[in-house]
Amino acid sequence: MKIGIVEYKDDQFIRDVISKLGEFEIEFVFFRERSAPVGSDYRVIVDRLGFMDLYLREMMKNLALSGTYIINNPFSSAEIDKISNTRHFDSLGILHPKTIVLPRINEIYDFNELVGEPDWSRICEGISFPCILKPFDGYAWDNVYKVNSLDELKNLYDAMKFRHILLVQELIRYVDYYRVFCINKRDVLLVKWNPKPLDMGESIYTDLKQIEDLKDTIIEKTIKLNSSIDLDFNAVEWCITEDRKAFIIDAFNDTPEIVRGKMPEPYYWWIVDKFADCIREKFHSNEKNRTIFPLP
Repeated sequence: MKIGIVEYKDDQFIRDVISKLGEFEIEFVFFRERSAPVGSDYRVIVDRLGFMDLYLREMMKNLALSGTYIINNPFSSAEIDKISNTRHFDSLGILHPKTIVLPRINEIYDFNELVGEPDWSRICEGISFPCILKPFDGYAWDNVYKVNSLDELKNLYDAMKFRHILLVQELIRYVDYYRVFCINKRDVLLVKWNPKPLDMGESIYTDLKQIEDLKDTIIEKTIKLNSSIDLDFNAVEWCITEDRKAFIIDAFNDTPEIVRGKMPEPYYWWIVDKFADCIREKFHSNEKNRTIFPLP
């Protein structure tokens, strides 16, 4: 049995992870035509590109059903979004921004009896300005806007309502922001993060004494969340308010970008080592990915 890698071959992070797994036969997976159902001689596949391509994602699902352990679980990755996440938050007692879902307008099918213009007065009552507007399934701060007025909100909605299901969210004013890496639903690293759009965010050295009162709670909730949604590698974003409350801002980044030059070296190598340990553990286990229907 082998370990397969679905990632660009020149990716430095995955190269460093592979360097920690010298005892295994490892190869980059190449997909051509496949018989259905799909099988393989890979015990574990690390999937870091399936989120970008429907064909790869469906191949990962079929391989998981055939007994290959996929990191991350493609069934979880395909189904979780910023709407369903709020249900997880509530069940786990996690604070999160107030959220209102705006309807996407379908240009092909007429759903006028089911989908109408948002009730803007209700939105103004439920969420004050400024607020955040973003897609329910967005990545990497793409199409995320800070909105300062109702007119601005209406204009942005009109420009995006045919392409996205949009969320209006309460703006949480924070004093600290953390990116919390969780690996193998067990190992957690809290890293102070300076969030910026266009992939310009940066991780900085972190003194956890600043959140000594909240650290254990954040770790506990992060582990419970990842166990609930069955992710082996995730980066969860938490912010701390001035009155010492921890809010979760983004709970789902199943393919976190790990760039050596964008974080302190000890944090980078911690992630590399723990991720390699996770792959090794899954290879030697009898674990299967959790699916939407049980198979023997």
